[in-house]
Amino acid sequence: MRLLLALLLLAPLTALAQNMRILAGDDSAEVKEAAQELRELERRIKRKDIPPISFELNKAVLKPEAKAALDFVADVMLKHPDLKLMVFGHTCDLGSDEYNLWLSQKRAEAVKDYLVEIGVMGEFVRAKGFGEAKPLEPNDSEETRSMNRRVEFVIVKRWWDSIY
Repeated sequence: MRLLLALLLLAPLTALAQNMRILAGDDSAEVKEAAQELRELERRIKRKDIPPISFELNKAVLKPEAKAALDFVADVMLKHPDLKLMVFGHTCDLGSDEYNLWLSQKRAEAVKDYLVEIGVMGEFVRAKGFGEAKPLEPNDSEETRSMNRRVEFVIVKRWWDSIY
């Protein structure tokens, strides 16, 4: 069974960057339930009840307010133990390609480390940085750059070998 639930929690530097998107592809009951729970997180972030995941410019340390969203993601993962989580880090185009790849990897690892710290099994979470390679928007203003500084979650229900 193939499942890809992509959950984008954009690292906001402006109010417009507080977006989240969910893509679902599996009809199993467990997947539907997890997707519904993640959509609730989406609603809470849009209502600004929960701040999105964010980082200081050029840093890979989670802001304290970002932990509420990650607590929610952890709750979903703990309720659905056969699901696996891939954490993808992204940056804007400021800085060298090498630096941005390193920074995005460190941000993804910071998210994974926090999830493991609060109870998610480390072997069910993978972290990967893409640097500036996969922008959501053109990097032509601070507003669009802030939308590209993000962490993406993909929840899968299959073995890692079939993903990579």
